[in-house]
Amino acid sequence: MEKTAKYLIGDVANLMGLSRDTLRYYEKRGILSSQRGDNGYRYYTDQDISRLISILYQRKMDIRISDMEALCSAESSVDGLTSIMEKRLEEERQAIRAHQQNIARLQLTQAECEDIRCNLGEISLRNFPEAYIIIPHTELSQSVEQWFSYSRRYSGLDMMYTFSEFTWNRKGLELYTEHKNSQLVLFEHLKDYVDYHIGADTPQTPRSMLCVTSCCACHSIVPSPDDLFPMIDWAEKQGLLISRHFYSTYVSRGRFEGMDKTFVRIYIPVF
Repeated sequence: MEKTAKYLIGDVANLMGLSRDTLRYYEKRGILSSQRGDNGYRYYTDQDISRLISILYQRKMDIRISDMEALCSAESSVDGLTSIMEKRLEEERQAIRAHQQNIARLQLTQAECEDIRCNLGEISLRNFPEAYIIIPHTELSQSVEQWFSYSRRYSGLDMMYTFSEFTWNRKGLELYTEHKNSQLVLFEHLKDYVDYHIGADTPQTPRSMLCVTSCCACHSIVPSPDDLFPMIDWAEKQGLLISRHFYSTYVSRGRFEGMDKTFVRIYIPVF
């Protein structure tokens, strides 16, 4: 008769890279068994080692100890294990989704930082951002409340931006601005990272609308005439006919030249 192999707890611990306390804990929870020799030492058989391998594999899949206990006491473990696998798969899919959303947030913030670092104060021509309009009308003072409300309800919508529309008029050397409307928008490339239905009827920002644009360090979220003047002068020197409407969006907040500043990007459409 073939002699059954016996493995002492220290040998198993070294082989599996586990502590002896972990092996004892598995035994205490009833998911692993061992035998006692005539000398009183605890030892494991090949069958016990096979069970331990199964435990370690399931732990790598984050199967809970309580679930393993239930499987060990079940009359048939196959159905139970199938149900556990379905639950774990769904948990992993949700974790992947959350991870993808975090990557999108990181990339979005990285792009904002690069825009501020490389383009602050620079005036150029750029198309208006292509975005979905999630909330078409809101007061500027209410936009933050709306942003929080939608962000809590729909995962990923914390990546929305507030685009505010203003008008400007020049009287002599003075420049006056007036707020007209604010919108909460989501850039088109972020569509797949939000748990919010965006269909064919979801309104969008204008396509291929060329704008005079600049990233500015402002005193508040609302651009001042001093922030707008250089852009208007630049457009006139370029011979561009620009709209009396302009748009601004909050980018970030931080320190600039030793002062707290609000970084916004301004867009003035070109006719």
